[in-house]
Amino acid sequence: MKPTIYDVARRARVSTATVSRALNGTSAVASQTRERIDRAVRALGYRPNVVARSLVTKVTHTIALLLPDITNPFFPDLVKGVQTLADERGYTVLLCSVAGDASREEEYLEMLSAKQVDGALLVGLVCGHQTIARFARHGIPIVSLDRNIDYPRAPIVQVNHRKGARVATEYLLELGHRGVAHISGPIGLRVSQERLAGYREALNKAGIGYDPGLVVSGNFTEEAGYTGIEALLEAATAFTAVFAANDLAAIGATAALKDRGHRVPEDVSVVGFDDIRLAAYTSPPLTTIRQPTYEMGRRATELLIDAIHSRGSIRRIQPVVFDGELIVRASSARLVTAQLAGAV
Repeated sequence: MKPTIYDVARRARVSTATVSRALNGTSAVASQTRERIDRAVRALGYRPNVVARSLVTKVTHTIALLLPDITNPFFPDLVKGVQTLADERGYTVLLCSVAGDASREEEYLEMLSAKQVDGALLVGLVCGHQTIARFARHGIPIVSLDRNIDYPRAPIVQVNHRKGARVATEYLLELGHRGVAHISGPIGLRVSQERLAGYREALNKAGIGYDPGLVVSGNFTEEAGYTGIEALLEAATAFTAVFAANDLAAIGATAALKDRGHRVPEDVSVVGFDDIRLAAYTSPPLTTIRQPTYEMGRRATELLIDAIHSRGSIRRIQPVVFDGELIVRASSARLVTAQLAGAV
């Protein structure tokens, strides 16, 4: 027979109501009493009926994590950070892949309003700001990673995209490169705009004019990096370095350069953004800007659970911004004079 709440109450020498209050956290319970209940729960191996509890408390202890693409290797460490903090706080994570589909995103947000989960972490969604803000205004706890929401009480956790892109471009300029191409993300995304802005800031600071012919747009995939290089080569625009908006695009760019007979980094240096695990094992290993994805996932989850616990008094929370870190590997090298004559 599975142990029941009555068994826990009998062993802890308290009422079943006290056990329920301690387990649900609905009211204060004396620390000594709580300790007795915790010992009884562990000794008996008692597991509360989560479904029954949620019907009473209106809390499911489940949070949703909405991702644009579960195949993207950027996300595993982020998910790990979310899962670790959720486990520590007694929450289950429901992983939802929305595949960049605005209608699917809204369906999942509707699920929130039906109280099937307690709150949601949103990563890289494409539906409109007003759509997300509408759900947030209804009191649904939401935390966004990387995207501003037009509602001050929906916290955002992000890396400083503009600064990271500026650091990456400045590094290439310090190596002597002047023709630095950029493969951006989707132009409509704030992340893409911020990284493009950082690239332009670095050029401006170095006294180098912005050349739109050196910029091609992509969609953060290997294919976009590959076709981006093909477009640059077909346009016959000279460049000796490439800053790609993410590592997948950088990996695709490297493959395209090699297929066209160009060496990396001897002929062209390549720098990415994210530092996915694969970046250290590409050929050559990729120089990139590291995002602290695990820490970002933990912090976002902490903010979300805190918001769930304080539904009636959610306050305005300033954005939580992490700095990226330049990780130098073998895909980048100093420009030598001989290389100038053979610029791509």
